[in-house]
Amino acid sequence: MRILSVCAPFDPITEKELEELRRLRKEGGYSLVLVVVKGEGILSREEREQLLSLALKPYRHMHVSEEMHGDLHELSEDFLKDEEKVRSGYFLQAARGIRKILAEKPYYWEAAVDLSCTKHRAGHSREVAKLSKELAHVHHLDDFLAWEAGLLHDITKAWSKEKGEEILKVYAPEILEYPAPVYHSYTAPVFLKTAMGIQNHQVLHAIETHTLGTGRSPLDEILYIADKIEPTRGYDATKETELAKRDLDAAFELVFQEAAQYREKEK
Repeated sequence: MRILSVCAPFDPITEKELEELRRLRKEGGYSLVLVVVKGEGILSREEREQLLSLALKPYRHMHVSEEMHGDLHELSEDFLKDEEKVRSGYFLQAARGIRKILAEKPYYWEAAVDLSCTKHRAGHSREVAKLSKELAHVHHLDDFLAWEAGLLHDITKAWSKEKGEEILKVYAPEILEYPAPVYHSYTAPVFLKTAMGIQNHQVLHAIETHTLGTGRSPLDEILYIADKIEPTRGYDATKETELAKRDLDAAFELVFQEAAQYREKEK
């Protein structure tokens, strides 16, 4: 029996890497390919092996292994760049068998925010996520969805105006009438759906409405409030925070009016 051991971080395994494993087995005439996690990653070795097992499940000639046997092969740097592309939020480039789990569980969500946003924006997003989760918990709502919306709401904030326009021309041309700083509210849901595979309507709607404040579901209001008053904004929002814990609607109206007054003052 001819055996090939293939090493890489697999953080996570991509569809291109899976294609390469199939190619190596076929062209080399190997009866068995052992896939070995090597090096450090965002996820632990155990977590990466679990994802690998899911990705390799349909292939009876490929197995996850902790040890190397037979011929050895290490995937090139180009494949590692593809792994980083997945970590930056392009989950649909991951191996087919793990795409759904990456969209539903936060294995790489924070990494995607870190790679897509400035350091300041990533910090802001984490604070919005934290406060959104806290408010959802107080009001007996789904705090995971609130945290998810808070973390991902600004994921396309760093996109150029031109890139935003390119996306909006296809998915929401009516938004081109708004100022460019509004674009990310509408490009983010598109990115989350088409690149990350996230489909939860409540989360996407809250993100879409978080800048203009046009959504009025509890999650919409939570994200809008948290985005405006989280601690890194640099002002005392004790009054707004305490009100939000008692009455979401009242807090939304207060924060909405304060935001309008601020915009008027800045003209």
